[in-house]
Amino acid sequence: MNIPVIRRYTLATPAALNTSYNMTDDVTGLTQFLLMRPNAILDATNDPDPSTSTMRYEFTLNKNGLQTPITLFSKAMSPDTNGRVAVGPIPLAAGNFIWSCQQKAGTLTATSIIVKYANPLN
Repeated sequence: MNIPVIRRYTLATPAALNTSYNMTDDVTGLTQFLLMRPNAILDATNDPDPSTSTMRYEFTLNKNGLQTPITLFSKAMSPDTNGRVAVGPIPLAAGNFIWSCQQKAGTLTATSIIVKYANPLN
């Protein structure tokens, strides 16, 4: 039986808007994680929600040093949004992954997201 696992990724206060920065896994303290077998993203939410309606973030999953088409938007990931739908499942093949973040608008502020995976990470 597979047990879903939840990880929190944090971006320290960025230095500039529209610049991509790697996020750190709060459990391991690392920016990257390696999947040795297929997995899936089941859901992702802000933690906490951006403090104002003018703050926007984009979260991108990178695989083996290349940007994937998986981009999540802070406005769509709000746990307070009425009728919010989970972002997944999004299948992930084996590889080396890094979450990155760009703050698109608002005062430069640190942020975090919580990602739920279908299986434990290696």
